[in-house]
Amino acid sequence: MKKIGIVGIILCLLIGTYSVIQTRQQTVTGTADTGEFLTRAFAATKADVEGYTVHNWSLVDKQFHTPDQLKTLGQKLNKTFAMQNAKESQDSAGDQNAYTLRGTTAAGGAAQIVLTSMKFQDKAPQTVLVLRVERDADDLGGFKEAIQAVRETVSDANAIPQISTCIKGLRADKMSDDSSNSLIQTVFQSVKAKEIEGVRSELVTSLSGYSPLGKDYIVTNGNKMNLQVAVHYDAHLDKTRVLVGSPIVTIEY
Repeated sequence: MKKIGIVGIILCLLIGTYSVIQTRQQTVTGTADTGEFLTRAFAATKADVEGYTVHNWSLVDKQFHTPDQLKTLGQKLNKTFAMQNAKESQDSAGDQNAYTLRGTTAAGGAAQIVLTSMKFQDKAPQTVLVLRVERDADDLGGFKEAIQAVRETVSDANAIPQISTCIKGLRADKMSDDSSNSLIQTVFQSVKAKEIEGVRSELVTSLSGYSPLGKDYIVTNGNKMNLQVAVHYDAHLDKTRVLVGSPIVTIEY
């Protein structure tokens, strides 16, 4: 199996789904904690944890800020985000200014704050905030705390949190297409999710759905969506790779 084929299929699914996020750009809050929800869903896969990712993209405002203004805001936000050993970098290229802080979380994951301010010819300027936590490990230490830190940091920027979370893992077996589909259905049942859309092929099985137990969701084609589960065989490792994301999986594999 070639990785490029898998990535292509996943990217097609992400483009179709993630375009909803880019047009809607608002996450709606429900009743349950996202960390608890996704941990419960992943547990149903019976996979060994490989790590997790927490990612946020938010519009801060429609103004063009100087590098110093971005730096001031970035340092203020890190008081909430609480990166350790943070190192900064700045970039200015006429119509775009950027300020970045990179460091680690208390749990040992890689973390970053990226503020980018841009000017456009045909529309108002905008400043966006990207927060990311990524940890490769055999446990979920710091996962729930990372989601909360991202949510609180975005709120401190007076922006709307738009958080995507993903847990990745491996199963020590080679699953058939039918087995992959059955596994995903088991995950859906564990959190009372209903299938909305998906891709089933020889390369990958990737299904998206909605669970009333999830805290955040997006809306696509009039349907709520807050869970995506992707399964495929990794020939290099001779194992089955599993990703569980909310509201969708936003990493390549």
